[in-house]
Amino acid sequence: MQYIILVADGMADLPIPELGNKTPLEAADTPHMDFMAQHGVCGLVQTVPEGVAPGSDVANMSILGYDPRKYYTGRGPIEAASLGITLPDDKIAFRCNFVTINNNKMVDFTADHISTEAADQLLKKLQPHLTEIQFYTGVSYRHISFLDPKYLNVSCTPPHDITGKQVDSFLPKGNFSEELISLMNRSAALLANTELNPTQATQIWLWSQGGKPTFPLFYDEFHLTGGIITAVGLLKGLGRLIGFETPDVKGATGFIDTNYQGKVDAAFDLLKTKDFVFLHVEAPDEAGHMGDTALKIRAISDFDHHIVGPILDYQKTHPDLCILILPDHPTPISIKTHTGDPVPFVMTGPDYNKKIQVAFSEKLCYNSDVFMKSGRDLLNSFFNRC
Repeated sequence: MQYIILVADGMADLPIPELGNKTPLEAADTPHMDFMAQHGVCGLVQTVPEGVAPGSDVANMSILGYDPRKYYTGRGPIEAASLGITLPDDKIAFRCNFVTINNNKMVDFTADHISTEAADQLLKKLQPHLTEIQFYTGVSYRHISFLDPKYLNVSCTPPHDITGKQVDSFLPKGNFSEELISLMNRSAALLANTELNPTQATQIWLWSQGGKPTFPLFYDEFHLTGGIITAVGLLKGLGRLIGFETPDVKGATGFIDTNYQGKVDAAFDLLKTKDFVFLHVEAPDEAGHMGDTALKIRAISDFDHHIVGPILDYQKTHPDLCILILPDHPTPISIKTHTGDPVPFVMTGPDYNKKIQVAFSEKLCYNSDVFMKSGRDLLNSFFNRC
């Protein structure tokens, strides 16, 4: 048997009055996920453990079978691994966003989805002036920085959690936090020079720091070889840390304009040699953080048509392929950030030829009697069911 998990990041949501109290998933055009729901097994899974802050880092770690309470040290060091960077013992890694802050308000946590090339140029211009920090270029607005371990316990807020809000109450807090705030403010002063900076980025934002993580290999845990397809450094880093192949897909952006066909082709290539493929699409989550209902509906429809559809077609000629589809966490339009609520899933089931007229949705799965207490429980059920 072979296995593929298709993750639409942040796809789950709440009913929206403007949609007639439908969720974006219910409002989207999803014939292929509906087909899965009509022929497979639907239910809910708790991807974010109780007491853990909801995020794509911990949720996807859980889906891959790793308990975040045991293995998670921070988002920064995982993303550093995605860049092939070795984190020295005397440093910790921060996630470093380029953001747009106007009149003290977080206008855009992506700096208008700044291009990787433009971001790289800005980091090179900032580096000589901010010598206590070491920058590494990631993708678009997502970058990595190394700093002194004294900042490990500073409380930092993800910028995507404060879209449209005044930033003062969300600045770093705790011992040495003033130094981090000073770094961010100094970056803002430098980027205010329009000759230096022709982009929408107004400053860097530091968050989710941590030391070097250690994971058991996925093969040692599940006796399956694997690969991960994603545009997001966090997921690519996680894949590398657990021994997955992590191909680069040209044109994969982590947004609505990503190269869907390239991702599907990369999945087919991996399935030639691997037992397990994890394919991740970021766009629904980005739309959720932006509070853009129409964009989220489009992102979910695109995921269904450009990812789920081709994978189902492939399964017709490869009947030993088992498919699991889910979001990692909800990103409700109404609050523009993640929640830790259970998420809906659908997977190949033993009664795959049954026919019931349903559509894949949060409501359908909440009414199911199938509930998985953790991502590892879901993963084990997925492997055992096929």
